[in-house]
Amino acid sequence: MQQTNYSRKPMENEIVEFHHEDYQFIITRFKRINWKQYKGFSQYQYFLFVFDKRLAKINKENSLIEVFNTEIRDNVYATFEDLTQNIDAVLSEYILGDAAIFECLKLVEKLNPIYLDKDEE
Repeated sequence: MQQTNYSRKPMENEIVEFHHEDYQFIITRFKRINWKQYKGFSQYQYFLFVFDKRLAKINKENSLIEVFNTEIRDNVYATFEDLTQNIDAVLSEYILGDAAIFECLKLVEKLNPIYLDKDEE
C-alpha cells in the first residue's frame, strides 16, 4: 500500500496485512529517518504488529457487539533479513497450520527491497 503525498513523490511506506482466525498481523516497512546515510537494503526498518480481535463487549445502547483490536505483540527489525529470520517463530506462536504461515510469508516477500529496485527499472 503506497500513500501519496501530492506535494512530492510517493512515500515509500509498505504495509502487509494478514488475518488468521482471531489474529491480525500487520508487517510494514518505513524508510529510516536519516536514510541518506544508509544505502541499499539498510535504508528501511521493519515493524511487526499482532492484534487479537477476541476482546468484545456489547454496546448497551444498541445491543451490537463491538470488537476491539488489542495489540499483543510488536517487534522492530533493522533489516529485511532480520525480519525473515525471526518472523517464522513469531507467527508459529499464533498460527498452528504451516499452510497459513507460508501464506503470510509469501505476503511478507512484497516488502523485500529487491522488488522495489526491479519496479524502478
